[in-house]
Amino acid sequence: MQRKKTLYDFLYNSLKEQILTGCYQYGSPLPSASRLCEIYHVGIRTVKDVLAALREEGLIRTEERKTAVVLYRPRRTSDENSILSYVLERRTSLAETFQTIALLMPPLFSFAAVSCTPEQLEHYEPFRKYIQKGSGDKTRRIPSNLFHDLLRETGSLLLNDLYASLEVYAQVPLVLMCEEDPSYVIPEEEKRRLAAVAELLPGKQQEEIRKAFFDLYAPVSENIRDCLQQMSVRFPNIQELPDAAFSWTPERGRDHYYTQISRDLIDKIGTGVYEAGTFLPSEANLCRQYHVSAATVRKALSTLNVLGFAVTQNGRGTIAILPDDQTTFRCMKDETYKRDTLLYLSALQLMAIAIRPAVQLVFPLMDASVQERLQNEFSRPDNIPLASIFDCISELLPLQPLRAILDGCNKLLLWGYYFAFYSHGIRSHTQLKELSLHAFRCMQKGDSAGFSDCLSQCYCHILSIVRSYMIRGGLSEAKKIIIPYDTEESV
Repeated sequence: MQRKKTLYDFLYNSLKEQILTGCYQYGSPLPSASRLCEIYHVGIRTVKDVLAALREEGLIRTEERKTAVVLYRPRRTSDENSILSYVLERRTSLAETFQTIALLMPPLFSFAAVSCTPEQLEHYEPFRKYIQKGSGDKTRRIPSNLFHDLLRETGSLLLNDLYASLEVYAQVPLVLMCEEDPSYVIPEEEKRRLAAVAELLPGKQQEEIRKAFFDLYAPVSENIRDCLQQMSVRFPNIQELPDAAFSWTPERGRDHYYTQISRDLIDKIGTGVYEAGTFLPSEANLCRQYHVSAATVRKALSTLNVLGFAVTQNGRGTIAILPDDQTTFRCMKDETYKRDTLLYLSALQLMAIAIRPAVQLVFPLMDASVQERLQNEFSRPDNIPLASIFDCISELLPLQPLRAILDGCNKLLLWGYYFAFYSHGIRSHTQLKELSLHAFRCMQKGDSAGFSDCLSQCYCHILSIVRSYMIRGGLSEAKKIIIPYDTEESV
């Protein structure tokens, strides 16, 4: 089982890393407590506890009703420069992260932009004033605030968290550029590209907005790559860390051991590994299988009982069942179940968009041997074609950060939730299977655009089915999670 990563750990490590590497420099304010809550999707108690811990370590100063101020001063000599070492030890990973941002964020921002109005963007006017001010700025925080506003309007529980994680990891090289050249300011050309974005936000011209964001990020990615190459030549003694990599944990704070087990069992019940009406493995076997205590297994089984995926009979064991509408709708009153469901819908929304740039990178690598392997997997009665295709894409992806994002999302996609809607479970002939197999046929024909479109439609289809069902069951928050693309396209 994976070790639980708490929201406290994430916020603490994120802020501490930004302070130690100079992203927040001596004398500069941290974001307000309410802004930290919004960016990191944590409660005010978590923020206060983290700020208290950083204060105790002497990294920040806090006062009532004022934002915290950084007290830490990083070392300055070139042979001891912590920022320089941090960057060059991660130079390949950082270059790939900027490349991932340039590929992934433009379609995410353009999707978000067509879903909101200027009134919903709290930082729209400060952003326009920032653009009009001209040269002299070093900070990118004002654009960042607006971009967080955009992502919030999609209804997703994941997009702001993802963007914050990418920002935190990627901003250190930008700090280093200021360290190396104290006169550095954001280039005028970048300001012009930001102005082009400002002119289009918000709006319905999704492709134009996507292109404007791509034109903004792509040159930054190239500049960072070139800068890292030059710095590595200047400082050859700083070696790369072999295991340095971008990471993102979308289930952070919700990945208790018993939750991981209950999700896995739901997946297996819904997909028919454990058929409805049959007994699940005994408590002892589940303890051995998941390497956890009996108390943890009992808590997981209790969760299945509450959610309507199992019935435990004293002295006999636990029987797998498929939940009826009444049970599912009753569960909507449970905050944990509601949160998990919204997280699941958010993951589908993100996958529908992120799969397209992933396909753009891997399609040339999906040769005859890959197609033959997939065809063999499709012939298995318990196979989920979309899952097999995704696994292939993940294995072939050359960009580690994009792979980490897709894999993190995929962990939240329990196929059992979808197939539980069908009486024959995984063996049902569903529109999802038709779409997935049509995507495969596009792959065989060399139709990259058709392949990408079909895969995106697969995730939109699941999102549409489950979202509509949950809204009917009383989960009104699901209405906020917007479906990225039209799900009625024919195959």
